[in-house]
Amino acid sequence: MTEVLRARPQVTGLAPRGILTPGDRVRWMGSPYTVSALTGTTVHLAPAEGSAAPPVTVVIQFLTAVEDFAVLDEAGLPLLADPLPNWSMLEGVSSDCAREARIWRRHVIEVDTGLLPGVPDGSRPREGYDPDRFTLVERYQRKAAELSAVLDWKVSWKTVQRKRLAFKEDDIWGLVDKRRTRPTTMHGRTDTRVVDLLLALHERQAREKAATDARTLFKDLRRAAAAVKESAVKVPADPTLYALLKRLGIDAMQLRDPTRRRQDRLNRPAPPFGVTTATAPGELVQIDSTALDVKVLGDDGQPTHVELTAAIDVHTRSIIAAVLRPKTPSRRRTRQQTRALLSSGTSVGRATKAVDASLLLALCMTPASMRPGFDPAASAARSDLPYEELLEVDARMEHAAARPVIMPETIVIDHGTVFAGQTFFDACSYLGISVRPARKRTPTDKAIVERSFASIKSLFSQHVNSYTGRDISRRGKETAPDRLWTLQELDDLLQEWIPVGWQTRPHEKLRSPYEPNLPPLTPNQMYAASVQAAGYLPIPLGFADYLQLLPTAWVGVGDEGIRFKNRTYDNYKGELEEVRNTPSGLKGKKKDGWELRYNPYTPEQVWLRDHRSGEWITAVFKHQHLIGAPWTQHLWETATAEHVARGGRHGDDDAIAEVLADLLERAGRGPDEPGVVRVPDGYGPVPADGSGLGSTLYGFGPVQAGEGAFDPFADAAALDLDALGPLTVLELDEPSLYTSPAPAVETSGLPPGDDSDDGAASAVPLAELGDLDDGLDAAARFLLDLPAETDPPLEP
Repeated sequence: MTEVLRARPQVTGLAPRGILTPGDRVRWMGSPYTVSALTGTTVHLAPAEGSAAPPVTVVIQFLTAVEDFAVLDEAGLPLLADPLPNWSMLEGVSSDCAREARIWRRHVIEVDTGLLPGVPDGSRPREGYDPDRFTLVERYQRKAAELSAVLDWKVSWKTVQRKRLAFKEDDIWGLVDKRRTRPTTMHGRTDTRVVDLLLALHERQAREKAATDARTLFKDLRRAAAAVKESAVKVPADPTLYALLKRLGIDAMQLRDPTRRRQDRLNRPAPPFGVTTATAPGELVQIDSTALDVKVLGDDGQPTHVELTAAIDVHTRSIIAAVLRPKTPSRRRTRQQTRALLSSGTSVGRATKAVDASLLLALCMTPASMRPGFDPAASAARSDLPYEELLEVDARMEHAAARPVIMPETIVIDHGTVFAGQTFFDACSYLGISVRPARKRTPTDKAIVERSFASIKSLFSQHVNSYTGRDISRRGKETAPDRLWTLQELDDLLQEWIPVGWQTRPHEKLRSPYEPNLPPLTPNQMYAASVQAAGYLPIPLGFADYLQLLPTAWVGVGDEGIRFKNRTYDNYKGELEEVRNTPSGLKGKKKDGWELRYNPYTPEQVWLRDHRSGEWITAVFKHQHLIGAPWTQHLWETATAEHVARGGRHGDDDAIAEVLADLLERAGRGPDEPGVVRVPDGYGPVPADGSGLGSTLYGFGPVQAGEGAFDPFADAAALDLDALGPLTVLELDEPSLYTSPAPAVETSGLPPGDDSDDGAASAVPLAELGDLDDGLDAAARFLLDLPAETDPPLEP
């Protein structure tokens, strides 16, 4: 082996690498062979001339695994090669730094061996790089002059020497500029005292709600630094201070905003920050509402936004309940329309109501049933939940979806109108749930549900074809309104995604406290591990419990029945006769009224309670037969406004019922001029032939393209081919425009590439046009002959 190394010295990056081809000479099991043929991964070896070894057929993996295997040259000596460079060392640096290291590697190898990597066999060194004729110092000087002249790098020959020696010692990592690998701090090289002064000034101005700008802040900073007596504090220049503001998370453009954003920062809890923890399912549940950034087809046939109200269990990170409600924006109305709407006790816009928050509590404690069309994987029987044990305790789990049933003990809410009403607190008191309001303007008190909303939008909302983005800058293509999901369809998708997409997704915060190195658990796995210790208690909710969660009103019962929300309700079985025209005897705010429970999403009927006997009496809308279909309070308000606009009165409930029936019929036909829904690029329509790649998550994505493409020949009359005569010969008045070049135009004084005022230009025959040059000479192209940054490096 010593003689082989002397005859074939090992050269870094120069020895050829490749694959076996027929005719190559190899050494295997101590005998020389010639590769006679290749069949797939099988190599056929014929013994070399003069060898007594038998012919061999061997798989290439076993051929190269033998210790003495080698490829021989013409002299019968093994071809040696260095190991491949450790390119993984470049993964931790920037792309520019890695590219520079690869370029240096080519030039250092040429200085060391005389040849660039990848040159054909038998190539001769370039002038000035032959190791037999030039010394290392001469090659250093030649390479430094070449890099300075061709690549404009301005390097000295000592730099080339330093790079070569570093490459010999550390391979490719020695060529990396170590200045770009130094660890950086959040404030860079700025004095920490300057950072402290800057943060103190910013917090003081935000606390005082004083409008300022960056220049004023920097001026105050320099005054404060000059007042420091211990030692001089050097304040950097303004550009450095602007970069420091960006590093500290302070937007220089928003320093003039006096209140909201600054208060949000100041309302953060003081560090060190803690983690909200719970030791059992239901111990702590966070509830909040957010816009889902998705448009649906509203119950009035128009596109509308959607709002999501969800309950998140802190211990298991499970979505134990979710409610979708449409959100109708406020619009300008006439005085009569405003009067009609206000008379029915409504607001200018609508979304989630207090009744939705109350019903959300009931959803937490009842199993979510498998709906028609759900994937079998959404079933609790196929999940990580302890299905058999739960089924023995609660028979309702037989056809339940894979979502935990958790009884909340403590609920954290904000100060929104949905949760601040008496209806929600009454429902929590009835179910024995403690309510903990968060501090005002402190979303960190319920950070888990806030972060969960962001995950729901990224994992679910953005895959819906009518996704609008979280702000206007992220809106894109248009979706045809006839392809919008209805609210019920979108709710089905969400309720199916929760057990399939959320409850089965590993969560980084769900780990075993005894084995933290194990993989993270899913919410269902965490619940299955916790329910063994915490137990499960089924809470069946009956019809009376459902009514206790509904909003309350206090009404009287007259001869016509119950007058409520500009509608008349009555019971045709005569059950209201005992309370008709009779005061309830309840004083105070009740004013002798009877307790009434109602659901704004199903106003076809209401329920009146006779507190003397404790019985509930069902009353039905008298003109429901005119409508004949389900409707909501919002639709009633819309029909009332339309009826008032026609000159009617808001108390004409029979006429309003007819308008509502007509509105439902129009909504069933679809919008006349619905406008468009903008969705981000990548979530728009796909080709009708199905060639596009739409999302496969429960049917998201594949939608038809919208109508209304411009047709320039839409109004043109049909062409009569019989009326066409023979084509005439095209006569040219100026044949010189086509047969000879145009006269040259004087372009002196004009920039290169600019035309003269009259638009004339000199014509050049096509035959005289050569190939365009990219501005680099052959030497520069040769030196920069590197693979693309995104491709793996090519080696000889």
